[in-house]
Amino acid sequence: MVRLRPVDAQRDAELFERLLEPDVAGPFNHFDSTSGAPLRVALPGAGRVVIELEDGTAIGDLTWFGNPYGPTRPSLAWRIGITILPEHRGRGHGAAAQRMLAERLIATTPSNRVEADTSVDNIAEQRALEKAGFVREGVLRGAQMRNGIWGDQILYAITAADLGI
Repeated sequence: MVRLRPVDAQRDAELFERLLEPDVAGPFNHFDSTSGAPLRVALPGAGRVVIELEDGTAIGDLTWFGNPYGPTRPSLAWRIGITILPEHRGRGHGAAAQRMLAERLIATTPSNRVEADTSVDNIAEQRALEKAGFVREGVLRGAQMRNGIWGDQILYAITAADLGI
């Protein structure tokens, strides 16, 4: 249904510009100027892939970075985030892509865990994560500033054991 491919800066420039537009990013992926400057530090193991359909149509992206839970490399969990173009939402593409990335990260690194968080109001993403096999673990109170307001996030995770790896 979907596949993940490496970013091609020239080929994907228009897609990435579109994903940043407020009406495309939507209320859960758009951050206005009152939320502060974007984080510009190098996050451990950060990466990005393009989500595309079998015919090569790019429909979104997935990003990830390391979230350490201790000083050793295996204690690094991967935190992922997704944006899908509006015309491709609600078709299962996000769930499939997030599952694929989780499987890839766990299979190719010493990490045991992939996490995703989403706004308590983002019901569609909560459903997508659960469909992908992620387990809801709890609420991160006041974890994310958007539009000048601190909001709660729901934390989801999937482990190697959940994936049978």
